[in-house]
Amino acid sequence: MKKILFFTSNDHRSWGGSEELWLACANDALKLGLEVGICVQWDPLPSKLNTLKDFRNFTLFKKQPSSFFVRVYNRFTPRKFRIEPSPYPKALIKWSPDVIILSQGNSADGLDAMQFCMQNKIKYFTICQAVYEGFWPDTEKADKMRNGYNNAIANYFVSNANLNTTILQIGEGVKNAKVVRNPFNVPYYNNIAYPDTSIFKFACVARYEFFAKGQDVLLEVLSQDKWKNRNVITTLFGNGLNEEGLHRLIRYFNLKNVFVGGQVQTSDIWKQNHALVLPSRFEGLPLALVEAMLSGRFGIVSNVSGNKEVFINEQSGFLAEAPQAEYFDIAMEKAWQRKDEWEAIGIKAKQYIKTIVPENPGKELLNMITANI
Repeated sequence: MKKILFFTSNDHRSWGGSEELWLACANDALKLGLEVGICVQWDPLPSKLNTLKDFRNFTLFKKQPSSFFVRVYNRFTPRKFRIEPSPYPKALIKWSPDVIILSQGNSADGLDAMQFCMQNKIKYFTICQAVYEGFWPDTEKADKMRNGYNNAIANYFVSNANLNTTILQIGEGVKNAKVVRNPFNVPYYNNIAYPDTSIFKFACVARYEFFAKGQDVLLEVLSQDKWKNRNVITTLFGNGLNEEGLHRLIRYFNLKNVFVGGQVQTSDIWKQNHALVLPSRFEGLPLALVEAMLSGRFGIVSNVSGNKEVFINEQSGFLAEAPQAEYFDIAMEKAWQRKDEWEAIGIKAKQYIKTIVPENPGKELLNMITANI
């Protein structure tokens, strides 16, 4: 029986949209009777992993963070003398996986894991969930990235833009690169009724992290008198480290028609709201955009990463040229001037996204993996 190990480079946030693909793939592998392991550092485990524990063919491994002594020693020691203990438990080697699926938050998050696979002669695949155009590797890191990607069986990216940026970062093509799509949290086939239009409602659905999701850009746009005086409400759904920053900016700009909505079921969001507004500074391909479109709503998003790959500008969505207030305002204004067409644009969005995103991305990924082991 084949053994597949999944691990994520995300050791900080307890969960994120970038974890959904490997989790769906792991669930499908378990249902097929494959031996499945995961290696994570989270403690306690996120509740979403409880589904895996029900399978007898599931094994959990915990990564071991460096000790306090090692962290202090490395901080004050030249690079060539630093201690670099492996975070991966010895039991993982004894378990002897046939293949490892490495889920990376960005293009260089999993370099230590790639090195671990190469040293232990374990086949591996990489999944890259986001690439930040503001990050550029130095010579040493670029060399490690090239070596890591070249030794993988295949390298998966969630958008063509992320793949292209990685090619520019390492200065050569990425071996066996393919674009895959992430699972989503709404039914593929759904018919959510269009909301009442006595008040128009924007929803910004994203974790509260300004450096990535750009909520500050949106609030700056909404601080203009024209938006304050329009028949529109904007709600920011999610959670994250900048929640207090949201409240402060809302007070600073005196935004009476902007609210912090917290964590809400995705389908409930689109029962009440007409359009997604998401001025991200970088992305992979945001689940929020895919979910809005599957729900018959369109997005107003910034031209970063894979956003422009999943709709036709001004037909099934609106694209801001950059995640800056002046450009995002232009895109929002274009949408606002066509507010009587929003329902029809949402229908086009729903039709278009189904030409891009498959019904079961996790199963598709598993099929690609099992075909190569």
